[in-house]
Amino acid sequence: MQKSSSSCSSTKECKTGLFLTCYEIGAVGVPGAPVLKTCLTVCTPQETISGAGSVTQAVNPPVDIQTIITGQYTYMTVMPNTSKILVIAEGYPPVKFPSGAGIGPVILPNVQLRMVLDECWEKGVAEFKFCDASGCWHEVKNVPVKSIPSSSFALNAAA
Repeated sequence: MQKSSSSCSSTKECKTGLFLTCYEIGAVGVPGAPVLKTCLTVCTPQETISGAGSVTQAVNPPVDIQTIITGQYTYMTVMPNTSKILVIAEGYPPVKFPSGAGIGPVILPNVQLRMVLDECWEKGVAEFKFCDASGCWHEVKNVPVKSIPSSSFALNAAA
């Protein structure tokens, strides 16, 4: 069921249909803080999202985790005339199988994401978890989400 909202900025219309949106999630500007950048395709008729992401952190050794993200979203009305968007998604490492290679191995997730966004998909708050190279999960809570231009998003070509 398509949900619409009338309380987006009066000068902007809310996004509907199939659209691309990119985010920077984390305490940007805080030295050593992990940051998740995502570029997502949103399909409003099915209330699904899919895309790619990258977790980076300036520590030794540096964190650079690539992930393919899929998930769902729903609208939450928390007060009369005020709605938020809840996004719940999971990411898996990108795997390049040779053509005709068969089914392949079971791949475990490497990122979990929960975001609460404004009605226009522009900003919000999130928490995410990521699994580092040694298999340890790290949790990042209550960090800002801000929309970024898709031109500022690039996946590591080596992934």
